[in-house]
Amino acid sequence: MAADLIYISFGAGVQSTALLVCSNLGLYDVPRADVAIFSDTGDEPSWVYECLERMKAWSEIPVEVVSAGCISEDTVARHKGQRTRFAAIPGWTPGDDGRASPLRRQCTREYKIDPIEKRVRAWLGFAKGQRIAGRATATAMIGISLDEVTRMKPSRTPWTENSYPLVDAGLRREDCSRIVVEAGLPKPRKSSCVFCPYHSDSFWRGLRGDHPNEFEKAATFDEAIRDMSKSGVRGKVYLHRSLIPLRDIDFDQQGRIDFGDLEDEECEGGCFL
Repeated sequence: MAADLIYISFGAGVQSTALLVCSNLGLYDVPRADVAIFSDTGDEPSWVYECLERMKAWSEIPVEVVSAGCISEDTVARHKGQRTRFAAIPGWTPGDDGRASPLRRQCTREYKIDPIEKRVRAWLGFAKGQRIAGRATATAMIGISLDEVTRMKPSRTPWTENSYPLVDAGLRREDCSRIVVEAGLPKPRKSSCVFCPYHSDSFWRGLRGDHPNEFEKAATFDEAIRDMSKSGVRGKVYLHRSLIPLRDIDFDQQGRIDFGDLEDEECEGGCFL
């Protein structure tokens, strides 16, 4: 039975932008989506917002924006005791052996997945709390490419089925960039929050050099989360797994270990990590 709604979980990064292009143009047998939904964390880098606006203008498939609030503002307000809501970001704190240990990650679920599911519920015509299972179905098309198959997960929502058209088509990340460019659009860049603790040194270096205002935002946030004791975290918290404040790191230093970019897979609104 066909789903009552087919939507794209849109993150305005490389893969989900290619998915939206394919869905618009009927490439690689990608189904036509009813809507693409972008969940705004309030902390995306400038190039993600630029891509979002560009695709809203270009796409015949409507692109909607939803939001559960701003992660950085909510997090800082929580640590100041001004708000009870707290979404865990995977910051780094010293473990018992002194090495960096990641905190639990809830930000994707609370600021990406949940707001999209709320909008899908409304699209299907169901109010909060109304039972949907057995009465309606949705298909979520998620921008994961063949080189990221380990990220594929079944939906946690009983009335939603996840699909991965890029994987079905055998497309890799470089193919996704090519598809977007061949459609006459600028090459997209990775999507993720500007302060994501999974960024590599090369990302931080580029952010500091090419986007100093956004690096400053990340560095300010890094300082603001150092003491998370009100959230039950005993040790100091850092955005960089070296456990050094962002402002103090020499990313150009020869011989610095690059830990790798754990968010090569992007935060496209449905990574389920």
